Amino acid sequence: MEIACIGDSLTEGLGVDKENSWPMTLAKSGKMKVINRGISGDTTTGMTSRFYHDVIAHQPTHCIIMGGLNDLWWDTPLNSILSNIYSMAKQAVHHKISPIIGIPTPIYIEGINHDTVWKPRAGYQMLQNKLCEFSSSLKVMVKNNRWNFIDFYSLYINQNQYVNSHFFVNTDGIHPNEKGHQAMANLVLNLLEI
Repeated sequence: MEIACIGDSLTEGLGVDKENSWPMTLAKSGKMKVINRGISGDTTTGMTSRFYHDVIAHQPTHCIIMGGLNDLWWDTPLNSILSNIYSMAKQAVHHKISPIIGIPTPIYIEGINHDTVWKPRAGYQMLQNKLCEFSSSLKVMVKNNRWNFIDFYSLYINQNQYVNSHFFVNTDGIHPNEKGHQAMANLVLNLLEI
């Protein structure tokens, strides 16, 4: 099995050593070959434009597509983000690559480091609200197309519907720590039942 992971800083592993990002933690399991194509700051439009070279050209058996947080940061309409993810998934299917859609993690508003993090265009609470709406809409799209998905968003929400702050200790409040990346890798391994 070979998996190409395409996304933004959540996939690249911003804030942790790159070998401890969730894609590289998957690779270290020894159960699959992994290509990490996460680029910090990327949007789903950027991901779509590089999808052929970063994913299809490698002909992996699976690809994990996770993006949208940067789009939401700049207040891009949900339909545009969903359309880009749909386009990448359909390209994967056309090239006989199984798409797996990653539902992005929430942000930990209380832990935001305002000295290093720019404010989202519509504000932090609106971003969190739109991220929740995006998560729900993405799940509907994925189910309608019978694609697999990995719900990283729910992984980060506790039983009281609050963000699990322990995944953001010593971070900027947006990018998870090594515990968060390890939990994400474990979720992928469980989904793939490896």
